[in-house]
Amino acid sequence: MNPALRFALLLLVPSVSCLTATSAFAQAKKKDNGDVKPAANGNGNTDNGAIPEVRVIGERADSLQKIPGSGNLVTQTDIERAQPYDLAEMVRRVPGLTARQDYGGGLRLDIGLRGLDPGRSRRVLILEDGIPLAINPYAEPDMYYSPPIERMRGIEVVKGSGSILFGPQTIGGVINFLTAMPPDKPHAVVDVEGGSFDYKRAMLSWGDSIGATRYLVQGVYKEGDGLRAEAFKSADVFGKVIFETGSKGQATLKIGLHDDRADSDDVGLTQAMYRADPRRTTLAPYDRLALRRYDISLTHEQRFSKSTKLKTLVYAYTTSRIWRRQDYARAPQAGITYERIIGDVNVPGGAIYFKNTNTILDRSYDVAGVEPRFEHRLHTGPVAHTFDVGARLLFERAHYQQRTGDFPTSYAGSLMLEEFHSTAAVAGYVQDRIAFRDDLMVTPGVRVEHADFTRNVTRQGSGSAVSDRDVEGKSSSTAVVPGIGMIFGSRLAHVFGGLHVGFSPPRVTSSVSPKGENLQLDSERSINYEVGTRLSDKKRNRFEVTGFLSNFQNQLISSSEGGSTELVNGGSTRHMGVEAVGALSIGKLLHFDADTDLDLGARYTLARATFTGGPNDGMLLPYAPMHTVSTNLDFGYRGFMAEVAYNYADSMYTDPKNTVPEDVSGRTGRIPGSHRVDVALKYKHAASGLSVRFLVKNALDDVFIIARRPEGIFASGFRQFIVGVRWDFEGKGRAGAAE
Repeated sequence: MNPALRFALLLLVPSVSCLTATSAFAQAKKKDNGDVKPAANGNGNTDNGAIPEVRVIGERADSLQKIPGSGNLVTQTDIERAQPYDLAEMVRRVPGLTARQDYGGGLRLDIGLRGLDPGRSRRVLILEDGIPLAINPYAEPDMYYSPPIERMRGIEVVKGSGSILFGPQTIGGVINFLTAMPPDKPHAVVDVEGGSFDYKRAMLSWGDSIGATRYLVQGVYKEGDGLRAEAFKSADVFGKVIFETGSKGQATLKIGLHDDRADSDDVGLTQAMYRADPRRTTLAPYDRLALRRYDISLTHEQRFSKSTKLKTLVYAYTTSRIWRRQDYARAPQAGITYERIIGDVNVPGGAIYFKNTNTILDRSYDVAGVEPRFEHRLHTGPVAHTFDVGARLLFERAHYQQRTGDFPTSYAGSLMLEEFHSTAAVAGYVQDRIAFRDDLMVTPGVRVEHADFTRNVTRQGSGSAVSDRDVEGKSSSTAVVPGIGMIFGSRLAHVFGGLHVGFSPPRVTSSVSPKGENLQLDSERSINYEVGTRLSDKKRNRFEVTGFLSNFQNQLISSSEGGSTELVNGGSTRHMGVEAVGALSIGKLLHFDADTDLDLGARYTLARATFTGGPNDGMLLPYAPMHTVSTNLDFGYRGFMAEVAYNYADSMYTDPKNTVPEDVSGRTGRIPGSHRVDVALKYKHAASGLSVRFLVKNALDDVFIIARRPEGIFASGFRQFIVGVRWDFEGKGRAGAAE
């Protein structure tokens, strides 16, 4: 049995036993005084918000008023209207966020925030129901796994001082994906769609309740030829159960299995290739990435009284990843016979020489953690306090193997490198939300992070000089992360401001050398300021504008030498700008009838991220567009729905020197701005539960450069047509199910 799963069972079995005993004890000693018994509504949520899950914003009407800093919410209605292809499509609807989409099926997710590098989303803390998603949250916070959009009912984003309640990454912000809730009555879904590039998808789900217990099971399968002839297949199974553990307690058990296999290259087009045919398919058809992930979690909430509750998360997940990549060179080498040569051999750097060998990157990652989160409300005279106190104990480990195969499709190969990484981390936080008056709230808080890293190299070398070793190195990282936020005004109109210290520990492979030396690579630290205002009314019209400034003492950036993606100290940087978001319910303002909706949403971000001091003083950071815009116009009438969405990302540079001319290899040079337009049409017949939809993704069919790393030009913007059919069946609730 996998170590992470074994650890999960060790954690969950006694936890469930304890909860069962707690439930029996509570039933035996049940009292009317102070009991909290949530009543479920039709969405599986509880009227008093007692569903056991971790939220970074919340679902109450005044939730944003309590967030010490900027916050944004993508709702289930937004997702249903957009009919998105993947998560990136919805993430781009949050001001300040950029998301890269270049793989079929939405299998990978690259998110940047306020000028931070989007590479593998390592600069943003990404959660699912409050639980980390990165393969190793401390030592390697990369997002090689992306959960399917079909799981989600919403997305929460917090970018201010409220992020100190989470961690370990607090330099950018927190994104929390909210998974679907089990219903309180029978609900079945059958959803199929197909489209361009031989894309096919099927989704089945079933949910119901048994007494006070509700459950949901969902399966999603996708496959296609890919936008650049990079075929993919993925399967995802997700289950969720909500059950009572007593008159004051509830728990959510969630289990997931994800498996995907996709052609996935790291060598892009040269300058000449892209100019000749920007739609050219992959140059490395033998490259393939296979990923499998298992996850299990238990979230328990115990309400001791109306003012005190304890929420505990216990989770474990394991991720295995094998990436097969054909070896290549940028220049011919004496004595080597190449499998094929692509490009112009008469221009230095204009051709790619593919060898008859490959490199197999075989890696596995295990994570297990426990997080108690305590909340208590009290008054000191006329002043109201809400204390949030919590801790995290997390263990993670990774196993690396790198092998060299004798032919491009080999998965065996000779072992060239092997190493093991492990991390033991502990964190704690305390925050006090102080309401001096109904219209004035101040929220100071502090988070402490400590992690011990170990790197053990057991085999290493190059060429024929490969040998077994036993080299161990250690490093540690400690940080105190304070923050404070202020909100003044009513729920419908208020101003907010705050500051917090951002922190991100260095990756273990960057802080400990293969020789076991502590390289003293600095942690990323920043001081972040925000000030803004929110306005809204009861007709769903709202507006928010936020000014931000972040000063980094040191920011880790990808080295631009030879297409490398290794992280190096980039020095001091400054990120400053403005975010604005507005939602206008035109139908309400014009007094359309109740069956007609016409809504407009718009978002704009100005983010200027520059180096301060050093050889690149004043230069913009790589992959940091200064301007981004997104809008959507939605129309609905008696089961018919239409949406047009637009997204613009400004031009950006690919190296710290802000090189404008494109080099022959395509690896450096300015990336022009890009435009996207998506169209969704849907009709639902309410009586039968049947609905049909027609989608056009990237309707402009304007192919553009999305990245020049790690090795050449990668393109996106390919138009895709999708047709889908869905059937929703909703039965009658059982008597007493929600009582």
